[in-house]
Amino acid sequence: MNDDRDARFHANTRRAIAAFEAIGFFAQTRSWQTSPLPARTNPERDLERVAGMLCGIRHLTDQFIGLRFHDVLSTANELYDWGRSIRPAAATEPTAASHAIDIYERCLRAPTQRRGRAYWPPDTLADLNSNAVSRFTALLIASLRHYADQQGVGFSAAIADGLRAYARQRLSAEGPFETGLDPAQPRATTLSPAPFPPFEPVATNQGVVTSFGDAEWLLIRTTARIRDFEHRGFGTADHRDLDDRRALADALAGVCGCPAGEILGQLAPQTAARATEIERGPTAAAELGREHGRTRIQPYCDLYIDGDATALLNTFGETERLTSANHPYRLSLVVAYADAYKEASRHGLPGADSPTHSAARDFPQQHLPSPPAGASAPPDAANQARASQRAAPEHRPRRRTR
Repeated sequence: MNDDRDARFHANTRRAIAAFEAIGFFAQTRSWQTSPLPARTNPERDLERVAGMLCGIRHLTDQFIGLRFHDVLSTANELYDWGRSIRPAAATEPTAASHAIDIYERCLRAPTQRRGRAYWPPDTLADLNSNAVSRFTALLIASLRHYADQQGVGFSAAIADGLRAYARQRLSAEGPFETGLDPAQPRATTLSPAPFPPFEPVATNQGVVTSFGDAEWLLIRTTARIRDFEHRGFGTADHRDLDDRRALADALAGVCGCPAGEILGQLAPQTAARATEIERGPTAAAELGREHGRTRIQPYCDLYIDGDATALLNTFGETERLTSANHPYRLSLVVAYADAYKEASRHGLPGADSPTHSAARDFPQQHLPSPPAGASAPPDAANQARASQRAAPEHRPRRRTR
């Protein structure tokens, strides 16, 4: 089973690399190097080609830090509108897009060779800055839309098909998102899904969500984390959380038959309650640590060495997997508990690491922006997270630029 998952994961990586190759080809293509498009012959095949290319681009945005699919898509739509307004008869965009699709499909069929040399890994994009890569990607998507127009293909349908394929491919490689909650205790939902359409898997940075109830639960937690971060005056929240909020709200809106903003409004009370839990979490963890330290109860996490903090995290409802977005809060719980436990128990081993230092090693590195003047300082846990030497966990390894 693990071998199958690995093979599917590598297949998704190949799709990202193929998309990278197509973008590189497109960026170097000149109008005189393209040949006219053939007459419309197979709209279904053209729809499949555009959707496949968009699916590959979506995989690439997972691999390359600095690319955000919906931001690039928004820019592409602006470029498309601009191109139609000043060059309505231009034919170079559709033909260049068609050739880029050819490169993408050729890469998937023969993923080890291109012009006599190995494929570039996505890291090669580090030779260009993120703005340049984003612009080339947006230009290609705009040209794909021109190509879809010329071939009589609905571009919105192509985007929807491409994103559905992307979610299925990730689900096959990763398995479904798990809340960590007891499945024998079903959760009540606030939202009311319509009989149709059925809920389809939605891909997030935290995993691929496969059920309506899990999507609502994760949206509440993600939105509350965004709200808490911004309420503390640390600027914009983690872009992965922002993208996940959009994806989950859109998915639930599609099933409930209402706008995404209305979905967020209906969940506002639950979001506020969860945000309050996050705000009070470190204080509550410290109180629990003092109580356990005074009574010499077995601590819920190791105090001096790297170890498992599952018992403590479960106590505070932290059941889903650890991610780079939620780990600062979890670290703050562990540090607050461990420091309070040690102080209350008056028990320490000479030369042992402090609980704060040990807990920081258990959690990945996180770079947080400095708060603005006058804002309350972040918890010590966030500061300790900066010193961590372990890479932030991701559901899928991501390539970073230099």
